Parts: sequence; C-alpha cells; structure tokens
Amino acid sequence: MTLPIQTITDRKLAILELAAHKAMELPILPSGFWFHSDLRDNFYYAIHLYAFTVNPTFAQAWSKEQQEAGHALAVEMIGKVLALQEQNAEHPMYGHWPLNLGSDPAAAKPHPLPVELMGCLLIFFYNKYQSTLPIELKSNAMIAILHMYESNVYRHPLDKVNHHEAKHTALKLLLGHQFDNSELSDQGLQFARQQLQHIQKFGFKEYGALPWHWHWIQAFVCVWEVIEDAAVRETMSQLLDQLWRLRADVYLAGTWVGAHSRQWPHDAPKDNNTLLDYIQFGDFPLPREITRLEGAALYTYQTADQLVQAAIKRDTPIEIQRKIQFAEANNQVTEEAHTYTYIAPEYAVGGIWERRDEFDNEQQRWVVTLPLTEATTAEGVNQLFFFHPGNKYASGDDRHASPYGEVLLHKDAVIQLWKLPEGDLDAYPSVIGCLPKGEWKFDGNSGYGRFEGLYVSFHLMNPFTIEEKPDRISIASPFQSGKNGVLVEVISNREALLLGINNVEAFATAMQTKAATPFTTVESADPDSVAIHALYTTHRNDELSMSVDGLGVFERTINGQPVQLELYRIS
Repeated sequence: MTLPIQTITDRKLAILELAAHKAMELPILPSGFWFHSDLRDNFYYAIHLYAFTVNPTFAQAWSKEQQEAGHALAVEMIGKVLALQEQNAEHPMYGHWPLNLGSDPAAAKPHPLPVELMGCLLIFFYNKYQSTLPIELKSNAMIAILHMYESNVYRHPLDKVNHHEAKHTALKLLLGHQFDNSELSDQGLQFARQQLQHIQKFGFKEYGALPWHWHWIQAFVCVWEVIEDAAVRETMSQLLDQLWRLRADVYLAGTWVGAHSRQWPHDAPKDNNTLLDYIQFGDFPLPREITRLEGAALYTYQTADQLVQAAIKRDTPIEIQRKIQFAEANNQVTEEAHTYTYIAPEYAVGGIWERRDEFDNEQQRWVVTLPLTEATTAEGVNQLFFFHPGNKYASGDDRHASPYGEVLLHKDAVIQLWKLPEGDLDAYPSVIGCLPKGEWKFDGNSGYGRFEGLYVSFHLMNPFTIEEKPDRISIASPFQSGKNGVLVEVISNREALLLGINNVEAFATAMQTKAATPFTTVESADPDSVAIHALYTTHRNDELSMSVDGLGVFERTINGQPVQLELYRIS
C-alpha cells in the first residue's frame, strides 16, 4: 500500500509533477496544439508545465535538456492559446476565445465559455509568474488581459446567481484590480457579497455539480490569490469557507457522495474528478489520471483545517438533511428541493427526494458510494445505483435518468418504485443497475455483494440479467406491465459481525430471510388503488413502506410516519 503524502504542499507538488509529465507525454497535433476538443485544456496543461519547469523543487527532476524542452513547449503552447483570442474591438465576440478548435484552429469561432475560468486563471498566472515569463509571452499575456478588460466578457448583471456569474464576478474583481478601476472593483465586491448572502439564505442550488462547484471555488481562489485588499480578502475568505464547507459536508475519502444536479462521465459511476480534493484532504491514493486539470496545483489557498479534519475523520455515521430553495437575484423562491445523505466511515448513501429536470438531464437521484481506497480504485467504479434511462441516455453511459419513479431514503437503505405512464410508448423498457466489482452472489431477483468494509444487498421487483464489464457489473431488469422497483441496503462489516455475518454466503442467507417478498403488485381497473407496494424492515429494525397507485401517486412512511421534509434546513 502506498503511504499517503502528508502535507498539502507535497500533495500539490505531486499533482504538479503528474500534470507536467502528462503534458510532455501528450501527442502534439499538426496544428501545434494538444487538444482541439477544448482549447482550455491546452492552457491548463501548459501553465502547469511552465510552473513545473520554473519551480526550484524540481530543478534536478529532469535532465537539463528535458527541462529546457518542457519550458519551451509550455511557453509556445500558452502563446498559441493567447493568439486565438478575438482582439478586434468591432467583433461582437471581442475578448473571447474559441472553445472547440475544429479542424482549423485559426478559423474557430469565439465562444462565451473559455474566458470565464481561463480568464481568471490567465490573470492569476500572469501575476504569479510575471517575473519569470519571457518578454514576448509576458507582453502577449498582458495584451490579452487588456483586451478582456476593454471588452464586454465580464459585463453581466447578477441575475441567475450561478457558476457563470460567479466567474464574471471574479473577472470584475481581478480586472478592476489589474487596471486600478475602483468602480469595477466595487461592483465586483458587491456582487460577491450578494452571492455569499444568497447561498447562505437559500442554499446552493447547483448541488453536487462538480464542474460548476469547482469553478465557483477556483474563480474566487484566483481573486484571493491576487488581490490583497482587506475587504476583498475577507469576502473571498467567507465565500471560499462556505463553498468548501458545502464540499466537505458530502466528502468521503475522495468521493462526492449523495445527489448530483450535474454529472460528467468522470463523476459517475467513478469519482475521477479528484485533484482539488486530493490536495486539500489527501486521505486517498494519489490520482493516476487527470480528467479535469484547470488550475489545480497552482494555488496556495488552503481550506480550514477544522473542515478538513471533520471530513477525513468520520468515526461515527452522520445524517445530513438539507433544504435548497431555488431563487434568482430577485430572491423570489420558485421551487424547493430536499437532499438526504447518510455517511458512515465505510460508505455513504444519499440522494434527493425530488426529481428535477436539471441541465442536460444529468441529475443523479441517489447513489451508494464506496470510498476511494487502493482496492476500489484498482477494481473499477466505486458507485452503486439503479435508474430508469431517459432523455440523452446512451447505452453504456450510466447517466441521464427518466422523469419517472420516486424514492424513499433512510440511513443506509433506499427504495425506488417506477410506474410508467401508459401513454409513453418510447419509455426505455428496463431499469439499469451499476454495481462495483466485488464478491457477488446473485439469487433470483436479488444480489448480495461484499466489499472492503461493507456488504450491499439489492432486491428487484422483476428478474434481471447480468453483464460483466471491465470496470463494473451492469444489471438490466425489464418492466412488467409498466412496473418495477428496487430496494438497496448497506451494512458495515462491524455491524455484520454483530449479526453473526462474516462472509457473503451468511449475508445472503440473512438478507433472504428478511426480504423474502418486499414487493407486492395489484392489477386493478381503479386508478386510485395501489399498484405497487414495497414493505421492508432494515437491519436496524426500521420499517420502510412505499406505495404507488395507478395514477403514479406515491406514499412513503418510515416506522409508520410520513417523511418530514419540513424539518430539513438550509444549513
């Protein structure tokens, strides 16, 4: 087992070295870029390669020839990225860069996204390394920053209070500081304070959206790193503390547990977007791959040790019941949602009660998460869940659920029931399951798995098929008369031993006795009659009951009592 790297400085250097090595290994395309799919990745790898080659810590890490070649490549790549900025002040996209470079980077059209975070990082990078930059690159970087300042790339009102506006706010502060524009700086500070107050009052509506959450953090870290003004520093510290607190609340050994409003393939079914977590928390193996680099290893900001210690030392299980109110800058609440997360030292189970049609239909309703240990990272995915595929779903990509189905979440148990509307003839015909690799026993409509530190059982209403894949086990369970359901329960090794369970066979025997018939179905012409009923007693002797009628109306109780969402709080 690899010993953990103890200090945040050493972990940051480890990621910097990883990024620099990856940059030198990347094939250079005929255009001279590494990537055409996303211009920003060229910049992110190049600034890490540059930082590595000028860092005295690594003076002896490479030969002199390698060091010089890496430095030259970084300088050239940064210059090539800067050269693609639209610098014609008459152009409607003045100040912007292209996103996808297509087959001809010189002809690629500007796009509004790259400047948001890349612009913040460019200003941060310039201020951090200007004393070492070659004259031409230093001049070109300053010219690009000036064009950003003179353009409209950051001139947006505070309206939606989302990740885009967080980055625009950071640009206001950074550019106001860079060009001594007190009016712009004051507006940026006012917007930042409003965003902080909005999160504190209404909650964080971009819940579990890793790319966006990290963009909030990195944009304001850039401001914290560059600007020394006391009022700005205080507001940035408060914002970053709030954002890292939200992150730490749902942290378990490198994973982001519970519900997600956005999921990229590097977020599910395996937690791979982990560089910032590794640097700050450091209680899981050093990442071997880079899925999103951005500014990861360049910041000096360090989150509060109190937050870190609370996140990495989870000695006893905790429940987090959180309310989110969806409001814009006008503070008018249009909707509410409620997230539930149960985090034990060995695993986490969490989700969101409400189905929401989030961006790109990437909501993950619920998930069982295994921590990123040497074993789980070696064997494949670390998330277990079932879902009914919907809009944007593609076979093999376990994301994009349908709007159907409701959930019951209680500690380490989840029930989800589906009753498809009769009119939806295009509905996907099966529920899909994603299981991490482990020691599995399948029997009838059930499965029993053993992993490092825990056991998991699932029971489906209908039969299922199994497909072994290199990194996971995939389950498909067809609907019958438009109905299906799943029940999942997790138990730690510690708790299992107290019940006399010490292997997967004993676990299966115990769970088969408990869950002999968890689902009952009724065929009736009366739409108000119960169509599906799930009744289950957990290993903690909590009784979970959930039913859906012919119209798709759900009822759910825990120990005979309705779920009390009114008790959930913003913080």
